[in-house]
Amino acid sequence: MPPAIVIAGEEGSACRELTAILAGHGYEVKCCSLEEVLAEGLTKPDLVMVMDESPEGYDAVRLFKSREATREVPLIVTLDQFEAAAAARALESGADEFLVQPFQSQEVLARVAVLLRLQDDRRLLMASQEEFNRIFHQTPHPLFLCDRQGGSYTLNPTLARLLGYSPKEDRKLPLAAADLLYGTEDQERLGQVLSRVGEVKHVKVNLRSREGQPIPVLLNDVALPSAGSEVLGFQVEPVGSPSPLKKALKGLVEHLLPSARDYLALLQLTPLLGGRYEKIKKLGQGTFGEVWLVLDTEELGPQRHYVAKIPFLKAANVKFRKEAAICQRLAPHPGVVGLVTTLEEDGRLVLIQEYVAGKTLGDMLGEELPRPLVERIVLQLIEVVAHAHRHQVMHRDIKPNNIIIQPDGVLKLLDFGAAKILKDKDISATVVGSRPFMAPEQIMGESERRSDIWAIGVLMYLLYTGELPFYSEVEKLLIDMILEQEPRPPREENPEIPPALEAIILKCLKKKLQERYPHALALRDDLLRHFPHYGTQTGRWPWIQ
Repeated sequence: MPPAIVIAGEEGSACRELTAILAGHGYEVKCCSLEEVLAEGLTKPDLVMVMDESPEGYDAVRLFKSREATREVPLIVTLDQFEAAAAARALESGADEFLVQPFQSQEVLARVAVLLRLQDDRRLLMASQEEFNRIFHQTPHPLFLCDRQGGSYTLNPTLARLLGYSPKEDRKLPLAAADLLYGTEDQERLGQVLSRVGEVKHVKVNLRSREGQPIPVLLNDVALPSAGSEVLGFQVEPVGSPSPLKKALKGLVEHLLPSARDYLALLQLTPLLGGRYEKIKKLGQGTFGEVWLVLDTEELGPQRHYVAKIPFLKAANVKFRKEAAICQRLAPHPGVVGLVTTLEEDGRLVLIQEYVAGKTLGDMLGEELPRPLVERIVLQLIEVVAHAHRHQVMHRDIKPNNIIIQPDGVLKLLDFGAAKILKDKDISATVVGSRPFMAPEQIMGESERRSDIWAIGVLMYLLYTGELPFYSEVEKLLIDMILEQEPRPPREENPEIPPALEAIILKCLKKKLQERYPHALALRDDLLRHFPHYGTQTGRWPWIQ
């Protein structure tokens, strides 16, 4: 019987496209609403796809994954377009995977096949005590069993070999906690794991080899309903980077001895950044490096996800070190992304930063934002830039995609990678930034604090009129506009803008530096002098809970 897949959400072209891909490759596909998926009487499918990025959609995912009957059913969330915060939000709500439109047939089928295969393995493991005993001893994956108190540990043959025990030493197994776990910290972390069983994935501990050496691994708990409530099972993933010799051996084994599954399992290693952070999803990349969503394998609390910025080359370490120094200088502040730590990986300096959920201002520009919400965005942006200016830091790349609004409405200004710490002189002789938001002096390679004021003025103009003050698809024409033309007065685009607010926006966009506000604090003070209640009125995004 073919696997049954349920697609939940509004029927449309995207739903029909997914159905055609899956049904065309032998899957039984049913389309229905979210309410039908959550109905208690619905026959449990083999896999669910949710086509709803609204808060209600993510609430449905959480509810589906919280129920005993459907917790283990693989679930994929589809996204209209890739956006790091949306993808991370989908995974945090409980989804096992996500897909991005437009759907690629090969990618859809591959992700579905992998999730169904993992589910089949789990079902086999849970089928019966007899089947579990067989798999426990024959699986190529390292496993161990213990009681809920963690007093005695039974290892399967694969894990025993990983720790250096020979078949003749099976009589010495099971092991006590002190024999299996390397140190006190590892025993304490496993104790926390045992208290949270049923929700533990990718937690790092160090096991003790037969010779007494630490072997870092990740633990994933395995449900064993037929083994009794006091018996707990864990799958073990060795971590680290395999040596060139091990890589070569793995290739030889796969080619010459395809049946040697046990040996292959011992060669599989999960790499961790700094020996701690596991890469989950690549969020993007720039000129100097790439950005990943990572999981802290040594943390068991609700906050386990962070963002890792990884340079491509060691030569970028100086730039990354400057960004780390700027983040430390500006911390703590609610509008600045916190730096968690820095670490070295293959000689490259990696930044581990706070993960921020929410929507970028760039994504929100497609929505109609009420005036109170616009005011909250503008005032928070000015506040965080004023904070940076007070600490002698200019951002130099203020634009909608570097601004994120969290679900609680708090604004964060991202990517201080282009920022500059000001010394005795206020001018930076480098060209950085995004063209439509760059001030005239910035285009000429001489940015300073008042270049940030210009960018704020561009954003205010955009938020109040829906248009950019200067824009052309032809870069040279855009540069000429910024350098030579005066912006069209905002009130000609939107007559509801108060004259005093128009004057503030136009002052931000003065081409002569000395005619602009000297820094963001002066801009804030002038804005609040004319509009004392600016940014304090209530107003919520529909998606903020």
